Amino acid sequence: MNRFNARSGNPLFLLACLVSLCLLPLAAECHDTKVKTLIAQQSEAKNDGSAADGRSATETGDSKLLKFRVRLTAAVDGSVAVVGDPVHGELLDTVLLPGAVFAGTGAPVFGVVTEVVQSKSVLKSNFQKKNWRNANGNLSIKITKIGNTDLTIDTAPAPKSIIERADCKAVPLTVDDQGEVVIQYNAKGYTAANLALAGGCLAAGPFGLLLGPVVGGAAGAADPAFSYGRPVTEDEGHTRVKGFFKGMIGGLPGGFLLTDSTSRGLNISLSPGDVLVFQERIPTKDQAVVSEKDN
Repeated sequence: MNRFNARSGNPLFLLACLVSLCLLPLAAECHDTKVKTLIAQQSEAKNDGSAADGRSATETGDSKLLKFRVRLTAAVDGSVAVVGDPVHGELLDTVLLPGAVFAGTGAPVFGVVTEVVQSKSVLKSNFQKKNWRNANGNLSIKITKIGNTDLTIDTAPAPKSIIERADCKAVPLTVDDQGEVVIQYNAKGYTAANLALAGGCLAAGPFGLLLGPVVGGAAGAADPAFSYGRPVTEDEGHTRVKGFFKGMIGGLPGGFLLTDSTSRGLNISLSPGDVLVFQERIPTKDQAVVSEKDN
């Protein structure tokens, strides 16, 4: 399993940026802010969450959305998973399912993988419209059965929820606005930091040829995710040394072509014991129109 390197964000990163551009900390600051916001939202969801019948307090019209937690009992490896692969877990809440059927805590939960997007090189991620500059993979899951009851509603991981990892050192995962499981990584923040570095070196004129590799190397050593273009894991050795050289090369004119083509994102890896929050999916306007036409 990939293990997240929690040592990134060393104060040396802030010091190096202060000496050069004073803008590179934007990535780390945005990342921390986003994590705190997601944690706060997840905490509110737990406090305000399920009523006695297991339904969420979130409403659409007069109906409440079904919302429940699932602890996985089998791994889902995004590097080899394909659409249709089974997902197994156990229910952590007592919920009232459609058809007035109760499902209690510990009931078996069955689901399927509905979409898998593999990781790619950072360079290739520059040319994608969705998740621009994010080379990491993503995964979509839906629950099809709880206990002996087949679900007639569409479910997906709750948007903006945080996945509780069984291994606290595992790569942090969250759920985006579309209900897709993604790796917690602030691609926009790090992209802004890279643009700030490039702009500062350009403004420095001839000195920028020396300033770019020095600042890029220092930033990459202090926070390897800056030069890797993705979170780093404890399975990878000498990440700070590699981060320094990647940052130094990336700071050279055109050096990003080499570093981005050799750096690759991470795939989603869910482990037994990971806890996800699922909820009933709200049909979009386009889906509702198609459904009415079919009927």
